[in-house]
Amino acid sequence: MNFEITDNHLNKISADAILVFAFENGKLPAFTQAFLEVDKALEGFLFEALKFEDFKAKEGSLFSFNSQKKILANKVFVLGLGKKEDFSQNILRNVIAGFTKKLRSKISSVALPVLEQNGTNLDVSSQSQVITEGFILGSYAFNKYKKNSSNKNLETIIISAPSKNIQLKVKEGMEKGKIYSKATILTRNLVNEPSSVITPTALAQVAQDIAKKNPDVKCTIYNKSELEKMGMAAFLGIAQGAESTAPKFIFLEYTPKGDNTKKKKVALVGKGITFDSGGISVKMGDSMKTMKIDMAGAATVLGVFSVISEIKPLVPVIGVIAATPNLISSKSIVPGDVVKAYNGKTIEILNTDAEGRVTLADSLYYAVKKDATEIIDLATLTGACEVALGTEIAGLFGNNELLKNKLKEAASSAGEKVWELPLPKEYKDLNRSDVADISNIPCSRYGGAITAALFLEEFVDNKPWVHLDIAGPAYLEKSNELGPKGATGFGVRMLINYLKGI
Repeated sequence: MNFEITDNHLNKISADAILVFAFENGKLPAFTQAFLEVDKALEGFLFEALKFEDFKAKEGSLFSFNSQKKILANKVFVLGLGKKEDFSQNILRNVIAGFTKKLRSKISSVALPVLEQNGTNLDVSSQSQVITEGFILGSYAFNKYKKNSSNKNLETIIISAPSKNIQLKVKEGMEKGKIYSKATILTRNLVNEPSSVITPTALAQVAQDIAKKNPDVKCTIYNKSELEKMGMAAFLGIAQGAESTAPKFIFLEYTPKGDNTKKKKVALVGKGITFDSGGISVKMGDSMKTMKIDMAGAATVLGVFSVISEIKPLVPVIGVIAATPNLISSKSIVPGDVVKAYNGKTIEILNTDAEGRVTLADSLYYAVKKDATEIIDLATLTGACEVALGTEIAGLFGNNELLKNKLKEAASSAGEKVWELPLPKEYKDLNRSDVADISNIPCSRYGGAITAALFLEEFVDNKPWVHLDIAGPAYLEKSNELGPKGATGFGVRMLINYLKGI
């Protein structure tokens, strides 16, 4: 997809279509300046057609009009933005993505006005960024395994900006939008691939390729024999059931140029279960169908690192991924087994389908040992969180108010929904074990997302920490504006926002 900027008026741009905006405003929409100028060129017929069709400009609504060759573009589309007082960059991102999904197979080029003419208080750069994200993410499709899939898509987006100063702001926003989208799409692709393709070795190769392309990033891959010497028995306990698949422990390091005056080091830790059968505590068939997605946390970390040299955080950032499938074999860990985590605590395995928290135990403490000053983990961890919050909202847990609030802000501006859930200390005893320091499932069926987060907290050594349970929003069972059914890339844009804001 190509993005262009021009100082030509919309009426003088040669494209398949032009796109203008309107706000909901009672009986008649509130029209933007660009709409009025296009309508004038169309001799008022656009306004009359909208009036006749009773177009209200509700959020995401779309009106199509044939230009009758009065301007260079064949079609004029009017896109509703909803009420002006409710308008936000997230709404703009979503309606552009929705427009793209509807029209991508019907037009190859579209021109739209500079966003300053939309009559909103959102700055040009931010609006340009989310428009770019909307076009790119709205056009996403994972169809590489379909023989007869149509690849027809929007090819050219032209933004009309009247002055050099505004054009610079538009370009700045475009470049940001491309970076955010590129990282999101890498994550989507990794999660959408079959587990036969995205093995632990494949994830390790992706990490190594990222390091090769980013001069500020170093990658280290630890194999089974090295992990045994390091004492990562919790991770290896889960991995032992996959007899023919070697586990990989992936460590990425980004080092900014210059001095680390902020004295911070951020750790991003992603759950990397490349397929989850449930192990000996095997899942039901319907629950297993999409379990290739259980490495979505790892894919999110890799997506962020793929652009980290472009976003240039001012502090060091490390990425930690313990990658393995959770499979059944004669060597699989079984309920009642006890493993010793990297931090020395023993874990009684009472359910092998609660494996993610066990691998994360070693990953989190590795981040501690690498001197992380704050830790953020992402994991498709519990069905309980999805039951509580639905499929579009991630559960946010943490032990540090400042870190939690900053991530909430980063999520909000990224259009990614999170909701804080509590970590009540009185629930800690639910994870007790009769034979070990802690068990991997609670003794109660209730509050499963909370008890899982409390388990993880045992391995962060009191460092500022946030856990994001992305079991719901990592994967769509039904398409929405920003993407088709499948992986969403949830968390990538939030983390980029957070790292850029440090």
